[in-house]
Amino acid sequence: MNYKIKAITDKNHQRRSVAFLISNDRRDSAYNFYSQLKDNDTSKRQFNSRFDNWRDGQPDKPHRYHGWNKTEFGGRYTKCFVFKYKQHRLYGFLCNPKDDDNRYQICILVCHAIKKDHETDKSELDYVENKRSDISIHKTIKDYLRRTL
Repeated sequence: MNYKIKAITDKNHQRRSVAFLISNDRRDSAYNFYSQLKDNDTSKRQFNSRFDNWRDGQPDKPHRYHGWNKTEFGGRYTKCFVFKYKQHRLYGFLCNPKDDDNRYQICILVCHAIKKDHETDKSELDYVENKRSDISIHKTIKDYLRRTL
């Protein structure tokens, strides 16, 4: 599987950035969903605002974005993250890919889902966690940062 990373926020930010994982796997759908939104679409503006707020270190706002702590799902998804707008969810994972700066964090968005139930669909988190654990994806992230920073 070939993977690419595409930044959505300023990749030179000193603390955080948001990027999409792109592949030919149809479940890696976050970028496809986002890229089809028109620039003046309210959904795109709302997601961009949420990305910027998270990047700039504003506290997690559960109605806009959040992660999962150790008490949820037995602590399995503490590196998973979601950005939300209305019924749309962009699921991804957090990582600290810089060997020389452990504080730098990037959120890699993987898949888009429509929220139908009150509770999070665990299958989305399982999928994202499997991607997060994929060594080839971590190599792609590090290569991307090396080329762009």
